[in-house]
Amino acid sequence: MMSIEEFNQKYPKHTVILPMGKEFSYRYYRNPDAKSTVLLLSGGIGLSDLFYLHFDRFAKYFSVLTFDYQIQFKNNMEFALAVSQLLQNLDEKVWLVGQSLGGIVSQIIASYYPECVEGMILSNTCSLAKDMGEDAYQFLLNMIEGQKKAKKLLSFIPFALYKWLIKWAVLKKKTDGFTQQEKMQMKNLCNVMMKLLDKSYEYHMIDFLVDAQNHFGMTENDFRKFDDRVLLILSEDDHTFNQACKDSLVNIMTNPTLITNLHGGHLALMVQLDEYARKVSEYILKREK
Repeated sequence: MMSIEEFNQKYPKHTVILPMGKEFSYRYYRNPDAKSTVLLLSGGIGLSDLFYLHFDRFAKYFSVLTFDYQIQFKNNMEFALAVSQLLQNLDEKVWLVGQSLGGIVSQIIASYYPECVEGMILSNTCSLAKDMGEDAYQFLLNMIEGQKKAKKLLSFIPFALYKWLIKWAVLKKKTDGFTQQEKMQMKNLCNVMMKLLDKSYEYHMIDFLVDAQNHFGMTENDFRKFDDRVLLILSEDDHTFNQACKDSLVNIMTNPTLITNLHGGHLALMVQLDEYARKVSEYILKREK
């Protein structure tokens, strides 16, 4: 298995000054034989390097791009603009591959800058639909309140303890039925995460997640242009978002493909890396122009 240090050497970071005047750091591999490019958007922890094995796996078939939700971009709207400017700079149109919060960010980018997007691969996430229903809406509001409480907790406990609590929350996930290799992948994920977590960035990520509520109100028209170009991987054993949240995501898309049998809970794409990468790659390759 490739180490994070080997990954850093193989796929170094680049930095560009965007037209908006701000720096943007990213990892980018241009595959000379690929017809498509995937943009990997991570979940609420916000560390794109946690997907370093996915990056390397997808690089066999696609050009690959990824980056963090960088502190200089204060909210989702500014970040989406920055992403659109980066893609224009790279002359790229991408498949947005978003996990959890990354799935929400993908929808924001796709709704505002559809000219930059080929399609979306959204895993274990939710929608910000206008008509999601009271059950889904209240569930998401409760999640947002939970983030606000986490920010208060972060302000008065040592960050080392806070990191341990995050690691504990990941590792406590039910692992019945996991193979030894799958358990090792989870431990490796946590070890990388512990090295990369930063207090100021954690504050930023909480604010960034809470800001997503400003984008409630999306409709089917926002995504109709991606007819048959949305793959939803909503693991049936993931309960991070309730069924009402999952249903609202399915309903807002036009002719999406739905997969529910990728086991592993909220981090199924980590636990079942090979199967996840295979399903995503097959979906995109079948739709290449």
